[in-house]
Amino acid sequence: MKGKLILLAPPALLGTMLPLHGPHTIIALFFPYLVLLSKYKKFSFKQILFVCALFLVFALTGKHSVENNKTSFFGNERNFSLVFNEGAAIDGDRFKAIAKDLRTGEKIAVTYKVASEHEKENLQKANFFGRLCGVNGSMKQPASAKNPGGFDYNLYLKEHQIHWILTLDTAPLGNCSVRNASMVEKLRMIRQEGISHITAQYPSESASLVSALIFGEQTLISEDVMAAYKKIGITHLLAISGMQVTVLAGLVFLLGVRLGVTRERMSILLLAVLPAYAVIAGASPSVIRSVLMAGILLLTAFRSSFISPAGALSLSFMAFILIDPYSLYDPGFQLSYLVTFSLLFSSGALRNKNYVGLEMLAVTALISQLAALPILLLHFFELPLISIAANIIFIPIYSFILMPAVYLLYPFSFVKGLAGFAGGVLNGAVMLSDRLALFLAKIPLQMNPGKQTVAILVFYTASVFYSFIAWERAKTQKVAYLALMLPFLLLMIQEAGELVSNRAGEVTVIDVGQGDSIFISLPNGNGNYLIDTGGSVDFAKKEWQRLRKPYDPGRDTVIPFLKAKGIVKLNKLILTHGDEDHIGGAAAIMENIKIDEILLPAYKEKSEGEEEIINLADRIGINIKEVARGDVWKAGNSTFYVLSPIRDYTGDRNGGSIVIYSEFSGNGWLFTGDLPEDAEKELVRLYPAMKVDVLKAGHHGSKTSSSAYFLKHYKPAVALISAGENNRFGHPHKETVERLDEARAKIYRTDLHGAITYSFKGKSGTFSTFLPYTGALNEKKKAK
Repeated sequence: MKGKLILLAPPALLGTMLPLHGPHTIIALFFPYLVLLSKYKKFSFKQILFVCALFLVFALTGKHSVENNKTSFFGNERNFSLVFNEGAAIDGDRFKAIAKDLRTGEKIAVTYKVASEHEKENLQKANFFGRLCGVNGSMKQPASAKNPGGFDYNLYLKEHQIHWILTLDTAPLGNCSVRNASMVEKLRMIRQEGISHITAQYPSESASLVSALIFGEQTLISEDVMAAYKKIGITHLLAISGMQVTVLAGLVFLLGVRLGVTRERMSILLLAVLPAYAVIAGASPSVIRSVLMAGILLLTAFRSSFISPAGALSLSFMAFILIDPYSLYDPGFQLSYLVTFSLLFSSGALRNKNYVGLEMLAVTALISQLAALPILLLHFFELPLISIAANIIFIPIYSFILMPAVYLLYPFSFVKGLAGFAGGVLNGAVMLSDRLALFLAKIPLQMNPGKQTVAILVFYTASVFYSFIAWERAKTQKVAYLALMLPFLLLMIQEAGELVSNRAGEVTVIDVGQGDSIFISLPNGNGNYLIDTGGSVDFAKKEWQRLRKPYDPGRDTVIPFLKAKGIVKLNKLILTHGDEDHIGGAAAIMENIKIDEILLPAYKEKSEGEEEIINLADRIGINIKEVARGDVWKAGNSTFYVLSPIRDYTGDRNGGSIVIYSEFSGNGWLFTGDLPEDAEKELVRLYPAMKVDVLKAGHHGSKTSSSAYFLKHYKPAVALISAGENNRFGHPHKETVERLDEARAKIYRTDLHGAITYSFKGKSGTFSTFLPYTGALNEKKKAK
């Protein structure tokens, strides 16, 4: 099998996927692969049998993982004995941990709302590694995604063999005992102590980078900086890479040899140390891959059958998925192996084509970006075109300045009197680097094709393979560069084609929890509008209670939704009124999505939130327009009428909501914001003949809106209610649901159904929900 190890990775992959995805597609791929091995790679009959056996071994391993990835709990349990073998994290007034139930051995996500600052200090002082605690609490299942492009927390935890979230009644401080910590727990403890040391000795900017590069801890990096690094495609520089592991292992090896230790003993020492280093460095996929590869190469270094790096990559891949089949779903795992595979197999061509200096750096960055393309489209729905230029700038900065400085200055942080010097020297360089990243992130060089079908993803994956082959065989540099650019050119053609295609329109009520956000996309690209952005009503919190990254529906829900739809520009952002649950997510959207115009109600006095939006729009350069009754605009075949408020409105904000009427596929739609009953009566008086087929129920289904008089007059066929699941206000109120039932309106609710979408073209349209529609029976039960 010498020289053929890389060919064993596909059957191992297919075998693992067999129980995860079903037999039809996997078998359809496996047997043609056997034919290819036999015909083109000259595999013998025995070797083919070995490949089949390998396939079966990985299929059985995957089957075992699937069968054991089940819960032993029913959800009504209250008392638990938990082992905190992964430590705990405290963010603001939230305590979070992954613990193992002592009786069943099942992992549970643990959460607790800290009661006081004193209690938080006690939790921070407590060492949870290996701690055994008797606790009480209530269990719930993790939330699934409720919007297109949304993060599926339930699926994420399931892939980590976790099925329940346990909310504790009291802090896990009293009924606890300390067990003898395992070696892994001790290593995790060392890691946590190292991170704590860094945060104590370094300024915040440099502490975040040092923690990331030494311990693989990225949570200390500020939200703005991390967002910028993601936008320009250089987050890999903040992770501990395979190159770092290789360089560190090589330096330790050479140092040992220079000190007189034999090569054999140094190899054995490194084999013992590398797994420990993987745990201390955070055990990310890239670190584990590098440690596995280094271990394999060390094991075979003194054998006659030396394994190539490609062979080591293949063996590490098989070992990884054999231990944890669900790692296949991890984007970090996918990117680490695909990019490493591409760089290894292009290394020969890179040498033959005589690239040097910046050209070598640019081509290497292009190859990495090309390899990552299918994964970026699959998980993130976008591609940073500025990534190649950003990598050319930042790789030398990190490789020759920041990374060496981090490692060289870190020992000084333990020397009294020199810790401040180490942090001060590094801090200036880190701040300059972060500012440069923030500047580059403002340059609009991204492709946003949106969520792709499986067929299109397969097509782009095939185009990447073809691109590499064409590049390797190219006779001239121009042809070589053109070959590498092929998939990007195809993406541009696809985006251009979608702009001129006869696309359907849609109206989607996005599930932003207890708030409103409605996306309207007109057919044939005639306009994209967003009515409200959602927002978290965050009651005043003390400093110790504030989360580092509190939930922002604009950033965490609406933007991923827009990216999944391939939306790069909003023609209008319509903010119906100044309540936080309608405009709280606006700032994040304004900073990340191009907006032509923002519509605000023509109030005499603006809310504090509206004033902040106006100021931000002025800085960004977004036009602000105040609208009132009588304003109209037309786009394509659609006309939008503003029915409320009156100009210079001075009353209650809910009563001054922007109310919009339009027609889609011949049906009349009325968007009412938080309009109360008295304002509804005014609409009936002013527009008695208005045809309302679809009503966006006012104020999240509150009993103060959607009055019987209003519903009896307009008789909507469909009512859309945007409300948060189990919200503190009890929306939608029982009375509202009953009134809508009496009016015979079909009710769609975001708290029950997730995002609600109406797709239309011409005179026809269809409603669909992101979660399965459960019907009126469950709606009545929920409203009781």
